[in-house]
Amino acid sequence: MRLRVLRHFAVVAETLNFHRAAEKVNLSQQAISKSIIQLESQLGLRLMDRDRQSVVLTEQGKYLLPYVQEVLAAARRLDDAVASAGDVRTGSLSIGATPTFLESVIPEALNAFQQRYPTTPIKVERGDFAYLCTLLMRGDIDLFYSTAPAENSAHLVRKITVGQDRNVIVVRSGHPLVGKDRIAFDDLAGYPQIATLNYPRGAAYIERLAAAATMRVPRPALTVESTHLSLERVAGSDSWWVAPHIMVRSRLHSGGIVVLPVDPPDTPWDLVMVTRRDYSPARKMMDFQTVMRSCLMSSSD
Repeated sequence: MRLRVLRHFAVVAETLNFHRAAEKVNLSQQAISKSIIQLESQLGLRLMDRDRQSVVLTEQGKYLLPYVQEVLAAARRLDDAVASAGDVRTGSLSIGATPTFLESVIPEALNAFQQRYPTTPIKVERGDFAYLCTLLMRGDIDLFYSTAPAENSAHLVRKITVGQDRNVIVVRSGHPLVGKDRIAFDDLAGYPQIATLNYPRGAAYIERLAAAATMRVPRPALTVESTHLSLERVAGSDSWWVAPHIMVRSRLHSGGIVVLPVDPPDTPWDLVMVTRRDYSPARKMMDFQTVMRSCLMSSSD
């Protein structure tokens, strides 16, 4: 059984679309379909039900998919090991991260890593936990960093807690509320709020604050997705913003914005590094993990 055929099955299973799968592997749709038929014939199993509009994995296909992904991941690790055997300077770095990590710790870690490995090709994938799990299981990345998911992950995935984070409320250093020993929600309600688009964790914290004060949640004065824009708006106005501490910590260190002592503070959550259960990191990947640990420790200061 060729790895190429397994790769085609994994891509079709991910996209559930023969046309998109063919585009991903730069082949014709007919070639991809032929690979799936060949694999089903070799296994004696029907892996997919398909028609012109849809592709659906059978129960046998769902059962075998994680094992196919693991075979592909093992093949990729073998290629990396061969490339770096006897010379740690060769090979590449392939990681993933959720947006919070990408906008905070990852740039700092990559800068430190590249000082040691200036010629190493680096690939960084962005996505949510589920998408990065898919990339991990098929071997496109070696590990990724994320906030801990609420749901249980696949049995072939291992989560290692690397730190904690929590929401904080930040304002400019000259804000009228700075200097108070305790900030309640009714204090905040007198000033405009900046909200982050599609950030339910922040919205939930604001709702808890409002409920504790028996107040309604006011409508945000500004809703944006850009961290940079939010930070600049906070620094230049009397607005306040709820954000993960890890995302604003570099700006806190450089000055211009401060964290308000809001009561009650938010409940912390875990930050995790996610790998396959049989993961055996190469020297270069171990060095990157060390760099990340150092950056995460400094982010908690």
